[in-house]
Amino acid sequence: MEINRSLIRNIIRKLALLCLPFFAVSSAFSVSSMESDAFVQGLVSYKKGEWADACVYLRQSVNSAEYATDSNWYMIIMSEVYSGNYDAAISDCDYFIDNYSESNLLSFVEYQRGRAYHNVGLNDNAVMALSSFCNEYPDSDMYSSALFWIAECFYDDYDFETSRSLYERIVTEYPNSSKKEDAEFKLYLITQHDREQKLLYLLKMTGEEYLNSRENYEKQLRMMQTDDMAELRKQLRSANARILELESNASVVAVPVVPAVKPDNAVPEVEMEVPVASNATPAVMEEMYEPVETKTASASQVDEEMLSLKAKAALIQRLLNERNGEGK
Repeated sequence: MEINRSLIRNIIRKLALLCLPFFAVSSAFSVSSMESDAFVQGLVSYKKGEWADACVYLRQSVNSAEYATDSNWYMIIMSEVYSGNYDAAISDCDYFIDNYSESNLLSFVEYQRGRAYHNVGLNDNAVMALSSFCNEYPDSDMYSSALFWIAECFYDDYDFETSRSLYERIVTEYPNSSKKEDAEFKLYLITQHDREQKLLYLLKMTGEEYLNSRENYEKQLRMMQTDDMAELRKQLRSANARILELESNASVVAVPVVPAVKPDNAVPEVEMEVPVASNATPAVMEEMYEPVETKTASASQVDEEMLSLKAKAALIQRLLNERNGEGK
């Protein structure tokens, strides 16, 4: 029997149209089941603290509108924060703020975004985000924690005075805060830093004073040595001048004047006076008639003085040579 091929094709089309809704429901059920399993696995991993797995499973689950809720996105953000993936956390926080602005979890997300900014080193952004959080939610339980992270930003930027005031505020105004002990520890570190800076300053000042004192001492020592050299040279010139004077005096030999002896048969003559220069002083006349013995004693004293002066001059010259570095 010949089969009507056209009739068979029509029957197949009708059967396909009848089965199409069944296949669509089956496919939707399959997808929904996969996302549901991912959500369950994400919750289990989140509870165990397996943050990387929790992030993967929960992000897979939010592909379905059924699981794309603010609470699931918040768990994704917290998984990223706990796993240290702060860049992804910042991106997801921005997405959350744009799409779930009416959520009760919005304040928590804004707080976590400020923390994430700080952890990636964007302290200016962190201060702005956390300060905005403090202004919008002054009664939040995380207010003191936000103050602590703001203080941490200033501390990391070496603004110790600003961070100190914030740490002190946490300790004083929020004694039950979970960040109180951390704030007290940071205050201790700042105090230690201040002490170290004061010690370094004192050491620096002491070192500079020591260098100045040493420089002044060496300067005074050089001045003293210069004065000593000048005095020695002065004494040497004085000794040499005295030696020359003594040598010059010693070269002049005084000749005593002896009265002439008259012969017995000499015709008496009129006694004549010894001519004396009209400008002769008593000392010169005394020297002219000084006994020979006195002359001899004076020459001996001159020689003795001359020898002493020459020895002194030699000693002074040796000292000068030593000061000038000669004769080494």
